[in-house]
Amino acid sequence: MENFKFASELPYPEVQTEENLADAKLLMPSYAGAGSELTAILTYSFQSFISPENGALAQALSGIARCEMKHMQLLGRTIYKLGGYPIMGARTYFNGSMVCYTLDPHKYLAQNIAAEEAAIVGYERTILNLHSESVKLLIERIILDEELHIATFKELLKSL
Repeated sequence: MENFKFASELPYPEVQTEENLADAKLLMPSYAGAGSELTAILTYSFQSFISPENGALAQALSGIARCEMKHMQLLGRTIYKLGGYPIMGARTYFNGSMVCYTLDPHKYLAQNIAAEEAAIVGYERTILNLHSESVKLLIERIILDEELHIATFKELLKSL
């Protein structure tokens, strides 16, 4: 297996913030909406299940899913610190139809790249509207991981 990195070596910053429901609401779509960390976890897990069991593809997808789980945990805890309620859904409740069930690795890796790029754009827009500087730093740190995921998916796509 290639030595893929799924997370930056930089630590995740500690979120020090006061209650701010507006900021909590801004984080909900990235936490558990349609194009969220939750959707990424379930999509990449599904893709790892249908990939050759001990291959580089399955292992990379599992590793990225675990990294996305860390992001979800960080966002959920931050939402709660901000006074929000980290439910599994943002503007609509999460459901399984939000997961990408494409079976062709060429197609799903391309879709994963697009989803990670969209997540970064969403995070950048969120940063522009957040009030808490420590939450902005957390999102900027998460973006570093998402950029690594894009690079990994591009490498995997090239190797098919």
